[in-house]
Amino acid sequence: MRVSLLIALFIVAALTGLSGCAAWSAQKSAPAIGTLIDVEGERLHVMDIGPRDSEKPPLLLIHGASVNLRDMKMALGDSLSTDHRVILIDRPGRGYSTRPDDGWRLETQARLIKGAVDALGVEDPVVVGQSFGGAVALRYALEYQDEMSGLVLLAAVSHEWPGGIAWYNKVSGWPVAGFFLRRLVIPPYASLSAEKNVAASFAPDAPPEGYYEKSGLSLLFRPHDFKSNAADISHLKAEIIAQQPRYEGLSLPVAIVTGTSDSTVSPDLHSKQLATEIDGASLTLVPDTGHALHHSQTGVITDIIRAMTGNGA
Repeated sequence: MRVSLLIALFIVAALTGLSGCAAWSAQKSAPAIGTLIDVEGERLHVMDIGPRDSEKPPLLLIHGASVNLRDMKMALGDSLSTDHRVILIDRPGRGYSTRPDDGWRLETQARLIKGAVDALGVEDPVVVGQSFGGAVALRYALEYQDEMSGLVLLAAVSHEWPGGIAWYNKVSGWPVAGFFLRRLVIPPYASLSAEKNVAASFAPDAPPEGYYEKSGLSLLFRPHDFKSNAADISHLKAEIIAQQPRYEGLSLPVAIVTGTSDSTVSPDLHSKQLATEIDGASLTLVPDTGHALHHSQTGVITDIIRAMTGNGA
C-alpha cells in the first residue's frame, strides 16, 4: 500500500511539473505583445495599432473561444491597421488578461472591454466579433450601441442551440476533478491533439501555415486560461438565451457574415436567424467556407468592414 501511494504521488508530482513546464513554454513562445490596462481592478492585455489620427472610425476586434488576440491580429488586424486605428484585446480571463469571478458573463466581458476602450480614448468604434467573440460583440452593442459606429459579426453565436458541451469543458468546472484535469491531463493531452483540433476548426478550409505557433494557441492549455475558456463555453447557452430577446432593439449598422459550410456555429440557427431580427442588418453567406472565415475569406471581410467605415473597395 505504501509503495503504491509513493508511486501515485510521484506520478502526480511529475505531471504537475509537466503542467508548469508547459505553461512556461507557452508564455515563452507567445509572450504578451501589447500593454496591460487597469479596468475595475483587472488587467486587460490590449494592442493599439494603426494610425491614431485616422479619419475613419476605429475598429475593435474581439476574438473567439480557445484563441487570443493574436488570432484576430493575424486574420484582420494587420491588414486593416494600414489605414484604421485597430484595437485588439485578450478577452477577460484569456491570454494575458485577468477577470473577476463572474468573468464568464457576457455583460461583464463587454463592460470590461468597454472600460479598456474608454481608457485608450477610443470613440465610436466599429466592433468586430468572431464566434464567441461575436456573442460578446452583440452584448457590447446591446449595452453601448449609442457609442458605436457599427457592428460586424463573423460566424457569431447568437441564439440557443441543441446539444451540450465537450466533456472536458464540463469537468473543468468540478471542484476537485477540474483542478486535476487542468493540471494533470490537459497539458500532455493538448500537445497530442492540438494540430488535429486546429484542422477540424478550420475545415473545409486549411489553416494558415504555422497557425498553431503564430497564434499562440498553446496559451489555452495553461490551467487558468483553460479554466476561463471552459467556463465561458459552459455558461454560454444560458447567457445567449437571456440576451437574444433583445436583438430587435439594435438600430446601429450591422453586417452579419458566415460560411455556408460552418459545422461549428450553424448558419441557419445563428446568422440567418439574427438577420431577420435586426432591422436593416446585411447578411453575407460565403459559400464553401467554414468557421474560421476571418482567415480564409480575409478579402471579403475587410471589404465589408471598409464599406461600413466609409472606405469601400
